Amino acid sequence: MCDTTPTIDAPAPHIVELPERQAAVVRIEGTTAELPALMGEAFELTSKASEASGAEFTGEPFARYHAFGARISAEAGFPFRGTLQQTERVYASTLPGGRAVTTTHTGSYDNLDVAWDRGQAFIQEQGLLQSGTPWECYLTGPDEPGPPITEIYWPVR
Repeated sequence: MCDTTPTIDAPAPHIVELPERQAAVVRIEGTTAELPALMGEAFELTSKASEASGAEFTGEPFARYHAFGARISAEAGFPFRGTLQQTERVYASTLPGGRAVTTTHTGSYDNLDVAWDRGQAFIQEQGLLQSGTPWECYLTGPDEPGPPITEIYWPVR
């Protein structure tokens, strides 16, 4: 079945200053086809660990990508405030603060590559250098009304 969710034009990529944030994450690795299930499991595990710890979410779910290719390696979870009791799979990580380029994609996840290309072109055009691992924040998901909204961040210098 083909996703017919339209892609909506997004604002141009731009530079933002972000605060450093702690995050509860699960390391995931798999193919592109496996990512939805892996992310769903990671979000569920981090939610349960955070709730059991009394930690409070301070942002939207995200995935930070460490490797792309035949297999994708990422951390998926939520930024939080408080104390996290780590589990066998859930551990504390950090979303970096500082300068970042961001762009927003509204529409099917199948078309996210357009937003990635747009952000990476902006980084080159501005003479910036990527200084860390990029991540996606999922403002809305595929099970919510309307098209999914995803923000992408690239730490830069």
